Amino acid sequence: MPIYVGQPCSSCGRILTKTDDIVVCPECGSPYHRDCYISEGKCTNQKLHETGESWQPTVKQEEKKPEKLICPNCGAENDSEAAFCCNCGTLINIEKASGGYQRTNTGTYSQNQNGNGSYQNGGYQNGNYQNQNGYGRSYGNPYMGGMGSGFPFFGSGAYSADFAIGNHTVAEYSDYVGSNSPYFIPKFVRFEKGKKWSFNFSAFFFPHIYFFYRKMIREGIVMLFLTALFSVPTLIYYLYAYGIIGEAIVSTTSFAVIYNACSILSYVLSIFAGLFANYIYYKKAKTDLDRIKSEVVEYNSQREMLMTSGGTSMAYAIGSVVALTVIFLAIMIVFVMVASGEST
Repeated sequence: MPIYVGQPCSSCGRILTKTDDIVVCPECGSPYHRDCYISEGKCTNQKLHETGESWQPTVKQEEKKPEKLICPNCGAENDSEAAFCCNCGTLINIEKASGGYQRTNTGTYSQNQNGNGSYQNGGYQNGNYQNQNGYGRSYGNPYMGGMGSGFPFFGSGAYSADFAIGNHTVAEYSDYVGSNSPYFIPKFVRFEKGKKWSFNFSAFFFPHIYFFYRKMIREGIVMLFLTALFSVPTLIYYLYAYGIIGEAIVSTTSFAVIYNACSILSYVLSIFAGLFANYIYYKKAKTDLDRIKSEVVEYNSQREMLMTSGGTSMAYAIGSVVALTVIFLAIMIVFVMVASGEST
């Protein structure tokens, strides 16, 4: 937590260091040593809670001078923004040479036997981001949007693990999202700035399956119900096409109108899911992070709850497919029974 390093603990007043186990108040952001926070049992900055203000740094942090790049060929010193050596022309920064992303954080994170961590000099090596947390999890290379890189519609960018997205960090959202965080993080940044849409192809083609897969159960149920509802006229037509029911229903003008209307609504539903699924997921992630961080202070437990509440569930996705199949079968059986009753 670089912004808290060098600041005084809100309880004991001692300066917080990189090796300290730092926690912050989920309401106002005041930093503490973990032991101090547990000892206090509450945040000491109650005035900030009453006024709705946030904690602000009280000690100005030292600005780091840009590091020099040493040419591996001739040993000459180069500016950190240089792509090629100023002396011999050797490529020294592949990211700059290829128009890639700038560094947003440098160093590797190591953990000592007490569970505390510290940053060491390092950075990008051969395009791989070396920052890891104390549990061996890589924070990515770096967070950016692959498809549509450079286009705001898809979302792109590079962000460090400590980059703040509202009240939460990239690392926290990454723990919640799971393996596909490089896709979501740039979009979450855009949503935090007020945007509300970006296109998700999976949600467009498989609306209810996608929501269940991302553990958005309530939204998945709504999508499942609407998908089934808009599919009823098509199921009826298939029953007629295979000779299971007569043409009494499908030959009416009202059926044609309902059939066309449901077809249009089905496309509208897919477009809505494609455009807003990512934003809906962001709102759920933000809500879950707010809840978990307010309920759990201990870091290990907090992180475990983030990964459990978020991530994906193939079981939910398969369950949604089975549920829709059962609904379709039930609808078809009902219409077959009605048609059989009418024929007798």
